[in-house]
Amino acid sequence: MRRFLFLPALFALLPFFAQARDNPDWWAVALSKAQLPAEYMFDTINTTCRLITEKSLKPVSAKDFAFSTVKSLSTIDQKIVARIDGKRVLILADDKILKSFRAPEDNNCTEWSKLILAVLAEARPHSQKTKDADEEELFNILINAALGSIDSYSHYISPDPAELEPLKKPAGLGISYRRIGKYLEITDIIPNGAASHTDLAIGDRISAINGKTITDLSRVQILNLLRGEAGTEVFLTLRKDGKVQTRTVTRAPVSASSVTYFFDDKDSLMTIKISAFTEKTVSGLKATLKQARRKNAAGLIIDLRGNTGGLLKEAVLAADMFLPEDLLIIKTAGRHKDTQHQYISTFQKRRPVYPIAVLIDAQTASSAEFFAGVLQEYRHAIVIGTPSYGKSVIQANETLPSGGEIYLTWAQYYLPSGFSPQGYGIYPNICTSNRTLRDIDRLIVQTNIEPWRKGTEAERQKGLEICPRQTRKDNPLENETARLFLLDQERYENALSYFSLDTMQN
Repeated sequence: MRRFLFLPALFALLPFFAQARDNPDWWAVALSKAQLPAEYMFDTINTTCRLITEKSLKPVSAKDFAFSTVKSLSTIDQKIVARIDGKRVLILADDKILKSFRAPEDNNCTEWSKLILAVLAEARPHSQKTKDADEEELFNILINAALGSIDSYSHYISPDPAELEPLKKPAGLGISYRRIGKYLEITDIIPNGAASHTDLAIGDRISAINGKTITDLSRVQILNLLRGEAGTEVFLTLRKDGKVQTRTVTRAPVSASSVTYFFDDKDSLMTIKISAFTEKTVSGLKATLKQARRKNAAGLIIDLRGNTGGLLKEAVLAADMFLPEDLLIIKTAGRHKDTQHQYISTFQKRRPVYPIAVLIDAQTASSAEFFAGVLQEYRHAIVIGTPSYGKSVIQANETLPSGGEIYLTWAQYYLPSGFSPQGYGIYPNICTSNRTLRDIDRLIVQTNIEPWRKGTEAERQKGLEICPRQTRKDNPLENETARLFLLDQERYENALSYFSLDTMQN
């Protein structure tokens, strides 16, 4: 019987040995097996994890971040699969478990970042595609997978590589994108770029460039295929609206000016086209308004069709130019304390006072929606067109130790009424959806925008059924409708939004 006396002590030690096996030194494993610059990669991955978990508008745990990244390994090589099984993280190749890791605490970025590298270390010997990927390729895939699980706007951009082919007249498609698995997902259409003159849209996913599939291309090869001499063509295969489609886009340089205008001497109306809100938009708008005063303009048509946004600060300053002082213009909010802001209109020595028509369509987004929405709410403009895109979230950009940058959704903006256009967009006072110039006398004026601003989901969906989103860039109906209303003061005033200032949030 005495020989069994040591068993309780042995059983007491078993959890310790099990724990030792369950918690390997992941960092040591990564350093010894990964054959990658592990410390450098750890700094970048850990920094990304901390930024996302601390600042993302959508709450994300370190566990969520890490699992999104390791799952993306299957987009490099389908035979590599990562799973979470209870408290364990499993890494498999050809359906066989390579390694089982005990999961760290949900919000421990340091340990989850180490685990990501340990998973890479285990996977690479079993996958030539994963082994062939350098650290920047891996950042592109891993980090964009994590950001892609947050929303369609957050993305990672690699530092400019030195291996780009030299060009005499460099040009491109005018898109921003992120690499998600076997696709390049378009995250932005650059104003005045080649893509802005096509039907390419945010969210479209490119699967091949000039017949070469994305999975077979490195980041430098992708850049060299998208770039080229001005006037040359790029053939794209993509998923758009749930279907495989093709597009041929002619490369072009991007124009620097975001504000252009045309003055109609006959009617004394000035049309101002704002293609994006950039660092030069406010200065360009001020110069244009000086021309409007010099020419004694009778009204302004501000064309925001196809304007996908840009710098929110520029849109706020642009709106401030038109509004009386001491009005709440915008509020921003998010989980991080640095997102809590509001902006009050300032005194303007020469505030432009004109009847204004703002033209919008389905591609009017982000800061452009804000500009249209705040002038509409304060009855300083009528809005003509179709409901806009519906993006009022704000991205912060952060530089990582890799030299790359992440654009992370961390805040949301609200109009003075408290309404945020996210998912809904701005609803026009005069809807032109499915209409042509022949229908100009049958357009309906909608002055009560409260059902859209403060209504139920059902009310908003009904509004979209009556007036669906459409791309109307350069459609003459909106311009002619604006002209008719701006030249008839009574007609214009009767089309301004009815929205009681008493409902505005202070």
